[in-house]
Amino acid sequence: MFFSKMRFCRFGARAGSLSAAAALLACFGVATAAQKPPPEPPLRPTMPATKPAPAQPPASAPAPAPPPAQPQEDAAACLAKLSENGVVAVSVPAPPAPLPDCSSVNPVRMSVIHLASGTSLDLPGKPIVNCAFAVVFTDYARNLLAPLGASMLGSPLVALDTGPAYECRPRNHVAGAKTSAHGKGIAIDLAAIILADHRRIAIAHPSDANETLFLQTMRHAACGWFTTVLGPGSDPSHAEHFHFDILQHGSNDRYRICE
Repeated sequence: MFFSKMRFCRFGARAGSLSAAAALLACFGVATAAQKPPPEPPLRPTMPATKPAPAQPPASAPAPAPPPAQPQEDAAACLAKLSENGVVAVSVPAPPAPLPDCSSVNPVRMSVIHLASGTSLDLPGKPIVNCAFAVVFTDYARNLLAPLGASMLGSPLVALDTGPAYECRPRNHVAGAKTSAHGKGIAIDLAAIILADHRRIAIAHPSDANETLFLQTMRHAACGWFTTVLGPGSDPSHAEHFHFDILQHGSNDRYRICE
């Protein structure tokens, strides 16, 4: 029976038609491509579920800034420092500020600077300046101006003609200009120096070469204390006096205008 079936199948293959070939393959249990279903694609591996990122702890709030020092405390500490340096000064109310940019911080009125030598510098103009500026100016007067003058001029200094110092006005009295450092309480002018032997040295009118050298020396040295030093030769507005201030020029206080 098996043999006869094979002969039938072989006979059918000789017919040469597609149906005969299909029948031949079917005879031996071989399915045609048309009879088999298309292969299924391989199963993809199951990817583990993505874990959510762990929750970040909330950012800690920045530490609060310390409260600013009270103006009264600043004024008391500054006055104490002036007193320790031999300065006679008193707190005064804020001076008038007719211009919007004028201001004053802990204003004081100075009257006397006691020197290490035992003598004193009188300030007849009773200048009003910010207390912090008073510290700078008196340090300059005590540690450079007075000892330098006594050494070079042969007589102790007894008074400084400074004028009132604070004045709310534009620079060089020019309308529309920026507010002067005088209007911020951080400037002082020096018109003359009075000696114990009654000589009066006018800043713009020295009487001899020695006084000229003294004025030049104290002027150049002032740039170590102040950010602005102007005087005769700088411009017409400062032809008769020295101007000292601590106004910041640019982004820091290292820049100096020394003319």
